[in-house]
Amino acid sequence: MPDATLSLIVLGAAVALFVWNRLPAAVVAVLTTLALAATGVLTEQQALAGFGDPVVVFIASLFVLSDGLEASGVTAWAGRQLLAHAGVGRTRVLVGLMGLGAVLAALVTPNGAAAAGLPVLVLVARRAGLAASRLAIPLASAASAGALLTLSGSPVNVIVADALQEATGRTFGFFEFAALGVPLVLVTAAVAVLLGDRLLPDRPAAAPDDHPPAVRTVPDRLGARAAWALGVLVATIALLASGAVTAATAGLLGATAMVLTGATTAPHALRAIPWGTLVLIGGLIPLSVAIAESGAADLLADAVVGVVPEGEGRLLLVALFLLTVALGQFVSNAATVLVVTPIALSAAEAVGIAAEPVLMLVAAAGAASFLTPIATPANMIVRDAGGYRFGDYWRLGLVTTGAWLLVVVALVPVVWPLAPR
Repeated sequence: MPDATLSLIVLGAAVALFVWNRLPAAVVAVLTTLALAATGVLTEQQALAGFGDPVVVFIASLFVLSDGLEASGVTAWAGRQLLAHAGVGRTRVLVGLMGLGAVLAALVTPNGAAAAGLPVLVLVARRAGLAASRLAIPLASAASAGALLTLSGSPVNVIVADALQEATGRTFGFFEFAALGVPLVLVTAAVAVLLGDRLLPDRPAAAPDDHPPAVRTVPDRLGARAAWALGVLVATIALLASGAVTAATAGLLGATAMVLTGATTAPHALRAIPWGTLVLIGGLIPLSVAIAESGAADLLADAVVGVVPEGEGRLLLVALFLLTVALGQFVSNAATVLVVTPIALSAAEAVGIAAEPVLMLVAAAGAASFLTPIATPANMIVRDAGGYRFGDYWRLGLVTTGAWLLVVVALVPVVWPLAPR
């Protein structure tokens, strides 16, 4: 059986297992790696190479940097500033909360931003007399948008930047994502402010005892090592932006500095790393390689290109956006992007457009996880605080996704021209 066919069978089985959701995602990724090796699509060395990939190392370091900011009190301090200045008006509270979520996501990933913003949300909602159900989904959505403000905002950004470097020798700059991220943060906030009251449920805020102490309490002051944590963060960003060292090296230097300066401790930093996420990404990198090298990506790209009229680059962007969003509502965004990236690159080559706009679009579509609570951990983190049911997400999420589609397809070709360099 051709390797392309075997790769597609493994891909289909992996997606089915992800959607079935009975096995941990990391276990599915490991099974995928083993299947690729067992079928001979990849050698054992190729199948296991993903676990030592620099992308995995860099992503692990980002979680240690995030932990340093949280452990030193920086994120809690940011939350207190919102509490002090947000007031009690719905629009002001909502914009302030979403702004906080977006900024934190750029620094500590969307999941960290949702977790850090949750205690602030509960306190602000109670003080302003607002239903937490009208605030929690917007917080998670803003965190997803804020991830597109910096390279380190999400593992997805790292994945597409690495793919661009492998495909072209170029890469995305640290703040280059912000050219798309800032408009998406603004449109996400606008949708929530204008339509949130109509599309989100109005349920009584949960009683204080329904939340653990960490959710009910926001520390009053910065940790003793907050200045060190901020200094390490700035230095790491400077290294990443300068390109003096690789992203993985810069991340490791920053993570090590967080521990050496006392912003966090080694045991605490190790606990902060979501090892399941790293196994998921490391296990699916070989699948991405197999799809690209076996010719499976070309087959899938031909199917995508087949529905797009010749020369219509923007319609290809629409098709890739919809494909990525549809898969991303049931499969983790990192897994989705790893699967879609080789397909997108093959499709771009087939229609003669550059890699940059296609990969930036895939990153944005991968972040558009608004329709289900299982689309991203950030959605799950806010679920209990908002008292949400499964079907509560899609109403506002569908409008937000539509707005993102319009912004992304209109803006991406302007910032990253479709014509190949």
